[in-house]
Amino acid sequence: MRIAFVYDALYPWVKGGAERRFHEIGHRLAAEHDVHYVGWQWWSGPPTLRQDGVTLHGVGRAPALYGADGKRTVREAASFSARLLPALMRHRFDVIDLPLYPTAVAARLTGARLVSTWHEFWGEHWSEYLPHRPVVARVARALERDARRFGDRVVTVSNFTARSMGMAGDPRVEVIPNGVDVAAITRALPVEEPTDLLFFGRLIDEKRVDLLLGAVAELRGRFPTLRCAIVGDGPERAALECRSAALAVDDRVRFTGQVSGPDLARLLRAARMLVLPSVREGYGMAVAEAQAAGVVPVVVQAPFSAASELVRDGIDGSLVEPTVGSLAAGIASLLADDGRLGRMAAAARLAGATRDWDVVATQLAEVYRGLVARDAQLAPRSV
Repeated sequence: MRIAFVYDALYPWVKGGAERRFHEIGHRLAAEHDVHYVGWQWWSGPPTLRQDGVTLHGVGRAPALYGADGKRTVREAASFSARLLPALMRHRFDVIDLPLYPTAVAARLTGARLVSTWHEFWGEHWSEYLPHRPVVARVARALERDARRFGDRVVTVSNFTARSMGMAGDPRVEVIPNGVDVAAITRALPVEEPTDLLFFGRLIDEKRVDLLLGAVAELRGRFPTLRCAIVGDGPERAALECRSAALAVDDRVRFTGQVSGPDLARLLRAARMLVLPSVREGYGMAVAEAQAAGVVPVVVQAPFSAASELVRDGIDGSLVEPTVGSLAAGIASLLADDGRLGRMAAAARLAGATRDWDVVATQLAEVYRGLVARDAQLAPRSV
């Protein structure tokens, strides 16, 4: 099959969950299929590049994804959408994956099958994300709502997302979660300096890393050797570093910036707990990777986050409320009981071992294959 993944950001230049999913699935499918990635050009040189068996197509030089307020910009999204249709029309794909208005038009005009992969569904969260731009929030909410009809098949990365879309139980919907590279994580050698608490992800306000800093401040007196590492970068980094200094925990908290996949696995293997205070997650890949490493996740429960679905509270992780006090209490209860922490780490490792990118890639390939095979049995569709 000739498969096109469409997304504006691209791993490893951008290290989010959606980017990681397309990267991991894409290079696995490339062993048997002709896989392409259409997005911004994050690399130097010509606009077409072969990487890990996948052909990358740049629709233009990558702009800044975030504005001065730390939010994704409307201008970037509109510019990317405007460039997509001409780029997709230059090629003939069997399958195009992503529910955008230009991808729907391109699939219709070229005869490709459209698979709509939804990493998350924001709905009313648009008003919280853009409180000072209510008109833009309403337009974005309407566009997202109407895009649910796109796709010969709809793939969601979690049951949470399917429910948020109002499509749980819809026969068009297939839930295919994100995965982890279990083998790479388990064979990684831990770094020499262990860490009690680890966060990794984009440093944006929805991740609520400020709650983690507040929890460290509450716990420093009770646990004098407590150490925390914050891995990642983003528009909130400078503010978070200032907050760390203001709370007088900068001697306990280390900001590492971005690290490579292998180095992240080594940091995970040396951590006791992963802390995910995020209030918006379409899946919660950090939780899945931590569990595969035998690291106990402490996860905030929030209306717009699917991450809590990956945790059995008190068994292979801990669920807390999105407050400094609740987060500190959840962490403290584990730090004070090594036996309980060890049992939960063993259970987390077993849970993580059930999620592997090879399985995810096989499941998605079956969805694609079913659509292409159905087309082969039918007369060509009129345009």
